[in-house]
Amino acid sequence: MATTNEMKNSISNDQIHIPNFPSEIIIEILSRLPVKSLLKFKCVSKSWLSLISSSHFAKSHLKISSSRNNKLSHKNLLLLSMYLPHTLYSCTLYSALHEKSILCVNKLNFPWNPSNIIAGVSFCNGLFLICIGMYNNNLYLWNPSTRKNKNLPFSSGTKYSRCDVTYGFGYDESNDDYKVVEIYGVYGIHYVYGANIKIYSLRANSWKMMNKYCDALFSSDSGVFLNGCLHWAVAHNDGCCIFWDIVSLNLENEKFGNLSLPNYDGFPSRPLGDSSDFELGTLNSALEKLGNFLCLFCDYYKVKLDVWIMKEYNAKGSWIKSVSLPYIAGVGPCISPLCVSDIGEVLLHDGTHVMVYDARNDEYKRVEIHEMDGNGVGAATVYAESLVSPNLDSSENTFEMQEW
Repeated sequence: MATTNEMKNSISNDQIHIPNFPSEIIIEILSRLPVKSLLKFKCVSKSWLSLISSSHFAKSHLKISSSRNNKLSHKNLLLLSMYLPHTLYSCTLYSALHEKSILCVNKLNFPWNPSNIIAGVSFCNGLFLICIGMYNNNLYLWNPSTRKNKNLPFSSGTKYSRCDVTYGFGYDESNDDYKVVEIYGVYGIHYVYGANIKIYSLRANSWKMMNKYCDALFSSDSGVFLNGCLHWAVAHNDGCCIFWDIVSLNLENEKFGNLSLPNYDGFPSRPLGDSSDFELGTLNSALEKLGNFLCLFCDYYKVKLDVWIMKEYNAKGSWIKSVSLPYIAGVGPCISPLCVSDIGEVLLHDGTHVMVYDARNDEYKRVEIHEMDGNGVGAATVYAESLVSPNLDSSENTFEMQEW
């Protein structure tokens, strides 16, 4: 992480022309501003352009915007329309939590054909891993705040359906590198069998094959990045019953590990893919990240959804049940919590709408997003704004909108 002294070298008082204003104060102020303002302030002077464009400043700005004590500032909600042609919108997390009707949303321009299927499969440090199309497997890294993107090279000469693969995306801090993990094999209902694994390094701009992960069925959900590791819910079948654990992949040494699950009711003992998947009360689990914590969503189909949070990473007995969301008519069957506020409000996506559940009053309210009326919200995620480039300070293969 860059120090203030390192960044101060790129900016001097005589260049700023602001009397009696130390450069370290300028840096502290700028580090707390929204990305949109910072992009405009690049025009103030050459020294400001140099500072704001530096990777050191981008890391410092990200650290502040992602801090636990700054939960709503610089946090946005990214919304993808349900139907083709796709549209992307963003709004502040604060407005989604506290305003019943959102009038101020930003339509995001992106350099892809909106008639293609667009899926944001993973995100890290303000960068999104985007998959375009169903069978072409065109992967992009995209920063929605700066509008910069990078097209990743194909992982192999074989084209396969996006349904046959699951991805993970995270940051290797020790090597200052972003890595994409691709797990592909035979697809079954909700699971990927016979996990072949490849890893892409952004710094090397290349893929490499890892050893096959045997005797496990990976969830088709994207890997969850936390503490330098990617995590997947994985099922094992010993012939008699199914047991679960959480598989982690350390992005620094690229070695696998395991995390324990909480002690909760309803461990599934049925065969995978059984029709009882959709019977009332049947448990389905999903691994996610809320804030800075690893979370497990235990969805008892059309009955309730329990949110478990790992308060201390990989520590025994650290799982606690944060909240239990009841099912009511009008709430979709696929509830995905997006954030939990300090006062017990849960922002969630139910498959078609954004909603807020207030645990204090035990009630739901739908967040009306005027720009998306009648179009439906197909996907939603919370992210922190960042200046992080998907090109590791290179200007190659980028796309940047000039109009704001």
